[in-house]
Amino acid sequence: MKTFTHHNARSLREAAAFLAKYRGKAKIIAGGTDLIGILKDQCGSEYPDALINIKSIKGLDYISSGKQGLRIGALTKLADIVHSPEIKQRYSLLSQAAQSVASPNLRNMATIGGNLAQDVRCWYYRYPRQIGGPISCLRKGGKTCGALLGDNRYHSIFGAAAATEGSCISHCPAQINIPAYLGLLRKGELHEAARVLIDHNPIPAVTGRVCPTYCEPHCNRGEYDDAVAIRSIERGVGDYILDHAAEFFAPPGIESGKRIAIVGSGPAGLTAAFCLRKSGHRVTVYERLPEPGGMLIYSIPPYRLPKEVVRKEIEALREMGVVFEVGTNVDAQLAAKIQASFDAVFSACGAWGSLKLDVPGENAQGVHYALDYLKRINSGEKLALGNKVIVIGGGSVAVDAARTARRTGAAEVHLVCLETRDLTSKDRMLALDKEILQAEEEGIIIHPCLGIVRIMESNGRAAGVETKKCISVRELDGRFNPQYDADSATPNLQGDSIIVAIGQTAGLSPFAPANTVFAGGDMVEGPSTVIQAVASAREAVREIEALLGTAQPEFPPADIEPEFSETHFDDIPRALVEEMPAAERIQNIEIEDLPGTEFRVLETEAHRCICCGCLAVGPSDLAIALVSLDAVIVTTKRTLPAQEFFAATAACSTVLEPDELIREIRVPRPPKEARQNYAKFTLRKPIDFAIVSVASVIVLEDGVCSDARITLGAVAPSPVRAKAAEAALRGAPVDENRAAQAAQLALADVRLLAMNAYKAEIARTLVKRSIHGVSC
Repeated sequence: MKTFTHHNARSLREAAAFLAKYRGKAKIIAGGTDLIGILKDQCGSEYPDALINIKSIKGLDYISSGKQGLRIGALTKLADIVHSPEIKQRYSLLSQAAQSVASPNLRNMATIGGNLAQDVRCWYYRYPRQIGGPISCLRKGGKTCGALLGDNRYHSIFGAAAATEGSCISHCPAQINIPAYLGLLRKGELHEAARVLIDHNPIPAVTGRVCPTYCEPHCNRGEYDDAVAIRSIERGVGDYILDHAAEFFAPPGIESGKRIAIVGSGPAGLTAAFCLRKSGHRVTVYERLPEPGGMLIYSIPPYRLPKEVVRKEIEALREMGVVFEVGTNVDAQLAAKIQASFDAVFSACGAWGSLKLDVPGENAQGVHYALDYLKRINSGEKLALGNKVIVIGGGSVAVDAARTARRTGAAEVHLVCLETRDLTSKDRMLALDKEILQAEEEGIIIHPCLGIVRIMESNGRAAGVETKKCISVRELDGRFNPQYDADSATPNLQGDSIIVAIGQTAGLSPFAPANTVFAGGDMVEGPSTVIQAVASAREAVREIEALLGTAQPEFPPADIEPEFSETHFDDIPRALVEEMPAAERIQNIEIEDLPGTEFRVLETEAHRCICCGCLAVGPSDLAIALVSLDAVIVTTKRTLPAQEFFAATAACSTVLEPDELIREIRVPRPPKEARQNYAKFTLRKPIDFAIVSVASVIVLEDGVCSDARITLGAVAPSPVRAKAAEAALRGAPVDENRAAQAAQLALADVRLLAMNAYKAEIARTLVKRSIHGVSC
């Protein structure tokens, strides 16, 4: 064991203070029967800096029984629970569960609080460091659960404890709950999947076409073969939403009476308009250009984002009740009127300014700036650039401009950038890998690692560029600080037109600072992606709702049941989307690059999601007894129903916070006629952990079941209430047929892995025996 600091706590408050002081790097020790083994094997992700001993706290080892029920202090030994006459007589289920734990010697040391808060027994999690180092499983900060494709004979048959925040969600700027809507797609519930998606992202038909896919590189399916095609799925669901716009963009049922102004109709403005209108506010969107849509209409080329898709989004919002005022430039005078007339203002004007090269010749005729060029093309203007075009820049806008020039008649397009073509370098081009590949397929010639000395002129017109060697673009910390080699020979490129695409700037807000004025999109983030604009708008909406006092409070459900992710691995190859050949793509700027995706393909691809989660089962024998006895757990911070207390995540088997401790367990008195039974199957008796366990409380009146509570353990990350089985028993005589039916219902929702199907059969048998009161 490694060296650690040891503290004897004099009270629970002091113990909690120690935990807070060490910020997650301290452990509580009471009986120590679980913790000492973990420390010896060093199987945790981090070794604790300190142990906080709570055995030194007086007055926490008690058993008290009265009319209100049973109260047990957190430091009460399991042996005391086993031998308590009151517990044996009135709470026999708890006595049976305690007696099933380990050996008499260990029960003399182990406490009830320690049993409830113990760590899982999964062998991937507990793999000893001395054997070869710990396995970096999901519970210890890894990406995946080793049991998914490994030895899972003792793991969950009901699914996994979901990761606290899945990799795909955490890397999505808008925090879209991707696993949730993919899960609905797997069930064939496209409509419900669409509702989940639009609640996070009101423009999925747009982002499904242009999102840089922050999520896919971090999809844990990629650890096994290929990432899930999340963007393709999002596009398909987004198109479905637009095809059923009347349902998804329905006007609100109740009007709030509040008026909100939005300036700018790009992705941030449209997102805010949807969210605020959905809340019942009257929303007016001001747009200076002739058509709403902002950069979605005027900046992104139609081969990447068809204008019809954006127009459908706009029309859906109009039908929802959003008012669009186009051709309206909001200057300081109009901004003052808007501020005086509306309850809140959201400014999302975008970043339409272009950065300049600041080199000689930049003012020559034939020099264009990318956003202005794309806006003119997207407005339908026929802009002659000549046969040979040079685009300066290495980002997505530069690539868009180059590909657009190729599609609108340029026979030869060169792209000159400071960055390297090596996509693994810190100085890599900022455009997406796919964009760069498509550009090269279309014949665009990329000249990496070149800076611009000057724009060459001929008779006042741009005639090409003089270049210099760029040897470094960014510092190690990411700061832009290009360095050049003046002695290296570089080519001078001839061209008929130059397009500069080295960055954009946002203008100043026309609004006077006030607590009713909010900003988002490029005005806050700087030049950003569409999905980043969506995320920024949603944050602003939350602030606006808080200001107006219209934010909807989130109340936890009264009867919380554990939800497990459908962790599985289906051997399905990633869906291949047939791309149009480059020779066809460049024929027309209006031709969309990729075809649509059928629902059948969406559903199949959704089955490739492995629903990241931990498959380890809940370790506590007493947990399921307390759930069936309708107990509550009192901590240093709150009082929780037992079922809620054991709501596991992939990081923890309970909801205990890092500085929270168990204080007391309270159990209401069960009816005298209640039949209590604890059944447990182990490989070795008497000191092994459960393969399956069942705790039941059956209340019989004249042979008819008036109430039943049946809870399964060691079959899932949390205790599983067999509510369907309970319902089948209530109001009926408990006979052989009824018990068999209930046993089948208890296991109706299993999600078996490759090696643990046998656990379901054992569980059915134990449920049936438990109903009959047969001990195991």
